[in-house]
Amino acid sequence: MHSEEKYVLILGAGHTGLSATNFLKTKNFKIFDTRNFIDLPENIKNNFLVKENLISEDGINIKLIDYVICSPGFDLSHQIIKKLKDKNIRIKSDIEVFIENNESKIILVTGTNGKTTVSLLLEKFISLKGYSSKAIGNIGRPALDYVHIKKDYFVIEVSSFHLEISDNLKSDLSILLNISEDHLDRHKTFDNYKNIKNSIFNNSNISIGNKDDENIRKDLTNYFDGNINLDIANLNAVKATLDNIGINYSFEELEEQKFKPEHRMEFFYKDKLNRIFINDSKATNCGATLAAINSIKGDEKIFLICGGQSKGADFSKLAQEIKKNCYGVIIYGEDKNLIIDELSDFNKLTADSFEEVISLCLKVSKPDTKVLFSPACASFDMFKNFEDRGNKFKQFILNERNS
Repeated sequence: MHSEEKYVLILGAGHTGLSATNFLKTKNFKIFDTRNFIDLPENIKNNFLVKENLISEDGINIKLIDYVICSPGFDLSHQIIKKLKDKNIRIKSDIEVFIENNESKIILVTGTNGKTTVSLLLEKFISLKGYSSKAIGNIGRPALDYVHIKKDYFVIEVSSFHLEISDNLKSDLSILLNISEDHLDRHKTFDNYKNIKNSIFNNSNISIGNKDDENIRKDLTNYFDGNINLDIANLNAVKATLDNIGINYSFEELEEQKFKPEHRMEFFYKDKLNRIFINDSKATNCGATLAAINSIKGDEKIFLICGGQSKGADFSKLAQEIKKNCYGVIIYGEDKNLIIDELSDFNKLTADSFEEVISLCLKVSKPDTKVLFSPACASFDMFKNFEDRGNKFKQFILNERNS
């Protein structure tokens, strides 16, 4: 590349960065990652486009940058971000670049909890009516992997990390499901997190929100009823979205054909003591665990397993619900003391390893009750991701039936 030629800068050499390199492969681009080259995953290190275009921070010539594609996991407090903003260089998420370069209709879905379920249900029900649709974004492969594909509708699951980078995403319809505390280690305050989530409406033809969530803006096109359990709220959100794009289903039709993704309130085993084991590993924040408890609470109290990385969460409200609706809890993981402190006078046990969690659970949980694994925390202290965590939980419990 000629030394004075403009280029696109990619920040972050992970999955999103890799998809951005494929999108830009016929153009001039450079990649910067805060990790040393030797610390990058093998599939990234061995990629020709990455090897050829990876540069150090010192090698970044801001005067030559056309625009930036910033990966959602890139640290926005890094000094390079300040330098780029000072020079008014446009910083975009991969989702923003996708929307600019794809002519399909765009539905954006965000919320602290339920966004994967709603995105997949929208893909399913739009397709059942004969339209082509695909759920992408935070849900699996990065958006730019699909940029050259035309669909009637792309349903894009958008995280707060994407919205923090791109607060003016253009869409035909956007929906905000709910807002409860999450990712405060990154966003610092709940007000900041709320504002970031609500920015999904900034450039949307149709805007839909949960009418029962006080944290959601009150000047939207439409609202759905969210004052019930998460399952029904999700279906109400799907129905409101479909109604607003002119695809009609009855609530009964939706309910009949709904499905639960793996690791979200997955009733996977009942043992000989009539204990029902529920894998809710996808609950990576307090709001998700509160929703899980509320969806199964009843006469019989629940035995809960929770813990992991707190992401700066406040556990006080969750602790109140645990005291009301659970007869016991096992707490594990990096930030277990934050939860323990809120449950000072409650029947609780702690574990140092996941094997110990399972062993204690099987020893002390009562017959004829529900055992809920809903961590309310991120998984990265002990697992690769929430899927790995949920699979380990199921594997350990199912292995016990043969012992």
